Amino acid sequence: MRNKDDLKTVRRTVLMTKKTSDGIDREAEERGIKANAVMNERLEHSERDNTPAKMVEFQNFANEAVYLLAQHSPDKARYLETKANRLWTF
Repeated sequence: MRNKDDLKTVRRTVLMTKKTSDGIDREAEERGIKANAVMNERLEHSERDNTPAKMVEFQNFANEAVYLLAQHSPDKARYLETKANRLWTF
């Protein structure tokens, strides 16, 4: 169950351009989530480019790199994995 502080209970009406609305709808469809989730994510991460979607993409690249590197140098693979894990802050 979600933390009560994480529940969205406030509703606001926001005016935006058609282009922005279309972009939100397109992103929501591509990611298989609701437009409301995209808008909330953009608001929460407006000052940082490190969004959850980008972190997932980064983690996938890091996992692949660690896997490939582990075949030749397990120590360097563990080092890379540790460095990647430290970046998991939003």
